[in-house]
Amino acid sequence: MSRTSKFVASVVATSKEERLVLPFQRGTARKAMFDRQKADTANDPVRKLA
Repeated sequence: MSRTSKFVASVVATSKEERLVLPFQRGTARKAMFDRQKADTANDPVRKLA
């Protein structure tokens, strides 16, 4: 499948969804994901390398 075909298929699939996520709405979810990852790595015990 070509890059253009994948893009068009993605747009069509997204347009059929009931709840669309606009680009400016994704920022908060993305930031929350990075904050969770950072918190998880901060809680990991420090491992010594051999």
